[in-house]
Amino acid sequence: MNLSEENRTTLLTHLHKSVEEAANIMANHLNNGRTNQLIDYPPNGGLTEEEKESLQQLKNNNTLTDALRKVFASNSASVLFELFNIIDGTGDPDPGTGDWSEITLVDMPEDFDQHVEFLHDNFYETYQNWRNKRKADFKLDLLDD
Repeated sequence: MNLSEENRTTLLTHLHKSVEEAANIMANHLNNGRTNQLIDYPPNGGLTEEEKESLQQLKNNNTLTDALRKVFASNSASVLFELFNIIDGTGDPDPGTGDWSEITLVDMPEDFDQHVEFLHDNFYETYQNWRNKRKADFKLDLLDD
């Protein structure tokens, strides 16, 4: 069984809407100086006071808000595109992130009543796995190394 055309189109259309809405919300938060509402990833993340003060320089700059909306949307779309490449089997997760065998999205059978683990429930809780593997000269969270 494959993912039906209707489900595929509905899912992808919804994700385009979500990308646009998320980019708009973030850009508007910055334009209005609401830095306390910007960070929900990683789960132990946030902004330092110095970072919050720097972001206040973006307040009330409509041209910059428009540009950031486009940057945020492009960034979100890039992550989704990478996810779809992995699901489609045209790309693999980076070596070192874990063992991998290909997956597929399928329509759920109407008589399906089995409990499954939800990816959205596991997403934030697996951040620490990534944090332990990453090699970067910056960090997204507020934890001390």
